[in-house]
Amino acid sequence: MNKTIRMMAVLAGLSASGSLWADAFSGEVQKQSTNWTAIVMFFIFVGATLYITKWAASQNKSTKDFYTGGGGISGTRNGLAIAGDYMSAASFLGISALVFARGYDGLIYSTGFLVGWPLVLFLVAERLRNLGKFTFSDVAAYRFKQEPVRMFAATSSLLIVSLYLIAQVVGAGKLI
Repeated sequence: MNKTIRMMAVLAGLSASGSLWADAFSGEVQKQSTNWTAIVMFFIFVGATLYITKWAASQNKSTKDFYTGGGGISGTRNGLAIAGDYMSAASFLGISALVFARGYDGLIYSTGFLVGWPLVLFLVAERLRNLGKFTFSDVAAYRFKQEPVRMFAATSSLLIVSLYLIAQVVGAGKLI
């Protein structure tokens, strides 16, 4: 509680002095020239991504091909994919924000995720494989009414992906 009161006092002092808003709302605005290089690189990146996606989709002939790469993904490639998830801009921004906001508790949360993920994998993955299903939503739809489960899974997936994408784009924007 004492820490929160101190933080609010610091923010109140900064906002009262005007240094918190630094010329965001007042002062002369300079028009920046259009950065055509960044715009062209953006469209090249998006075009290349769409091309790779179309090519990869044409390689898939079944659900097994889509979810597991037809069983042809090596351990190294799978490890690199998992590392890519952990080392994304959204993960870095989220974990650093947790540590900033919660201190040591935020650090414990980030390591808890790292330790908890393999544990859940070992508890759930074999059962999914034995049922012939690929996702938890497939199992829930198999056990319960299919339409509500699929709607909930699709809606929650889109919400989570959009929140993740916002942080990812912010990180990419900062990098550029």
